[in-house]
Amino acid sequence: MSVFERCLEKCRARKGAVVYSDGEDRRVVSAAAKLIREGLVEPILIGDPEKVRAALQESGETGVSLQVVNPYNPALLQHNAAEYMSIQKDKGKDISEEEAIKAVKNPLAAGALMVRRGEAEIGVAGNLSSTADVIRAGLRMVGTAAGSKTVSSFFFMLKDNNVCMFTDCAVIPEPTSAQLADIAISTAGVYKRVMGDEARVALLSFSTKGSAKHERVDKVRAALEEIKTREPNLLQLDAAVEPEVARLKAPGSPVAGNANVFVFPSLEAGNIGYKIAQRFGGWTALGPLLQGFAHGWHDLSRGCSSDDIYKISVVGLGMNRGGQQ
Repeated sequence: MSVFERCLEKCRARKGAVVYSDGEDRRVVSAAAKLIREGLVEPILIGDPEKVRAALQESGETGVSLQVVNPYNPALLQHNAAEYMSIQKDKGKDISEEEAIKAVKNPLAAGALMVRRGEAEIGVAGNLSSTADVIRAGLRMVGTAAGSKTVSSFFFMLKDNNVCMFTDCAVIPEPTSAQLADIAISTAGVYKRVMGDEARVALLSFSTKGSAKHERVDKVRAALEEIKTREPNLLQLDAAVEPEVARLKAPGSPVAGNANVFVFPSLEAGNIGYKIAQRFGGWTALGPLLQGFAHGWHDLSRGCSSDDIYKISVVGLGMNRGGQQ
């Protein structure tokens, strides 16, 4: 099965709630209606009920009942404000109730807090909001996963029956060695959950196994050493794709020629890499999806289509589930 089909199966086996913070958008309404009809997702839309109703009429969807949460509801505002004050207090920051209420009036904050409380399994936003605002809300309200301080992104790269992952291609411009280690470990975990197979991780640089001396090579080497400490089964390799080259440049490596997770040393390299694979190699890029949050929290392009929202919802839920269905 393809990545998308695997995630579809996981959603069919058990529906999950998805909260859409930018819920007053016709594209979200159309995607939510399709997900309801197919029995895949229980959508929750954040926004003014009247505006969501208008978007529903514009979309032409009929016979669909959508759950809408108004972030300005007084009782919800008080509840969210109290929780946000508690979050800030745990970080050693005392804020006033007025400051908290102002912060949680934001639909992104309201959606992220629902994910934090488990009222939604994942959150999807960004069709109306900037990537920076989506990530900021996630960091403030959802928090990072245990053992990681890094939020990053990845693409599933698909061609014929081949699946691999490219990371980080959309979030961190110049990751440190510690961030590279976080990115590698997070992406390997996603690969195993979705594909049900062991991840074979390649930390990419212009030097195979330290054959050249440069600060960027040193950064990747330091990331490798941290990964060996935290996850000793994830190994670095430059000659990651071609077995013949791998046998010459990295003999004896269990990853050589068989990598399925590629960790790029910078955002520039990752972004260029996935676009070259897509445009010249004929690979399909699915994503980017976010990782590193304590719970599922995903960003969309503001130019996304209703179908993009549908697919990210399915894949986001699927990658949140362990094991194969």
